[in-house]
Amino acid sequence: MLVLGFDTALQSCSVAIMRDGKLLAEVAEPLVKGHAERLAPMVAEALSAAGVAMADVDRVGVVVGPGGFTGVRVGLAFARGAGVGGKIEVVGVTSLAALAANVEADAETLIAPVIDARRGQVYAALYGANGDVRAAPFVATPEEAAAKLKAASATQRVLTVGTGAPLLPASNSQWSSSAAPDQLDAKIVARLAAAAPTPAAPPAPLYLRGPDAKPQAPSRFRADPAP
Repeated sequence: MLVLGFDTALQSCSVAIMRDGKLLAEVAEPLVKGHAERLAPMVAEALSAAGVAMADVDRVGVVVGPGGFTGVRVGLAFARGAGVGGKIEVVGVTSLAALAANVEADAETLIAPVIDARRGQVYAALYGANGDVRAAPFVATPEEAAAKLKAASATQRVLTVGTGAPLLPASNSQWSSSAAPDQLDAKIVARLAAAAPTPAAPPAPLYLRGPDAKPQAPSRFRADPAP
């Protein structure tokens, strides 16, 4: 299976192409803004480096959030466009699952990916070492998140990862920080997408809360409409 995986949800843009678990090409760069302008050229670059065409791709893996509202929309729009016509399957992967899957842990250790959601909140979840969900993705204050993760993990060892991990209050001795990167890896997205069951429908965004941007108030200098 030839899989194209990419991420535009956080503070980078990354693309990877894998065939049957083997990495053929990857392109990545830090990026806070401008995902819409960079994604297509980066995909084209990765396809060229892999020696394949978009028509050869069997499945696309896209990060559906939580993350930046605009970045998530950019990624989903590109993925859905690639899936038009029905040949290419499109699989959604959450940013939290992708972060957790990049952490090496033994079978008894749980993984808590935590992303700084700003506005005094974090996105978080809890997974087993084999990827099973112990606490589904949620948004909360760091204090609330720590309490929820602690309750879900009980006495098991927990590795935290992500930009929001340092925001959590001090926890018990069973918790420690993972050395894994706090940004997403498109190779992981592609690997998770390849392992997912055949999608029944196009993926939907996972926002967990509304966008940060607020609509502008009407100008008080706006002219009244003509009768």
